[in-house]
Amino acid sequence: MKQITVIKTHNLILALIFFIITLPVTGQCKPLFIGDSLTYELAVSYKNRAPVDARFLESTGLQSVKLLDWQNYIQEMNFRKYDTIYVVLGTNDLISERELNDYHKKARQFIRVIKKQNNNIVWLLPPTLENNRKNQMLDNTRAAIISAAAKEGIRTLDMRSALGEHYVSSLNGVRIRTNDGIHITSQGANSVINMFN
Repeated sequence: MKQITVIKTHNLILALIFFIITLPVTGQCKPLFIGDSLTYELAVSYKNRAPVDARFLESTGLQSVKLLDWQNYIQEMNFRKYDTIYVVLGTNDLISERELNDYHKKARQFIRVIKKQNNNIVWLLPPTLENNRKNQMLDNTRAAIISAAAKEGIRTLDMRSALGEHYVSSLNGVRIRTNDGIHITSQGANSVINMFN
């Protein structure tokens, strides 16, 4: 009888270890989407699949602190309770080539603050905009983010892979962008979220 009890206890311990190890892998923890106005549609799309938290403010980025100083804001956040942090910043940060190094430093600092609590960070790179001049500047922003992410050892996911390298308002007959030439529709957000799998 004792031997059976020992086996049951042993099995219980193994089951508990399995549960603890697989809990984050099976998605029992939820992700956090943090960033500018593009964050909203992405978080809503993700929420159709699983629970999610989001913190966002339109017309914000790392370049300007007029509406929100993201560097200060994230100092008070608890990133430990999330399995993944999705950063959606950069679309409002249209920088010149000479600002590349400064923006790179801002992006690295932003990443480092989050990494103090959570290393599982994915930076979603901004989509192509309708305005060509803004796209040229946004290319600089993307380059700075990619470089900062590589230095800090985090992943990037390019929204252009889902929405098109060149600006299009519809893809396969489905509207993916809004009339302002910047934002994405719910269908566009679904296309981006589908890349996560």
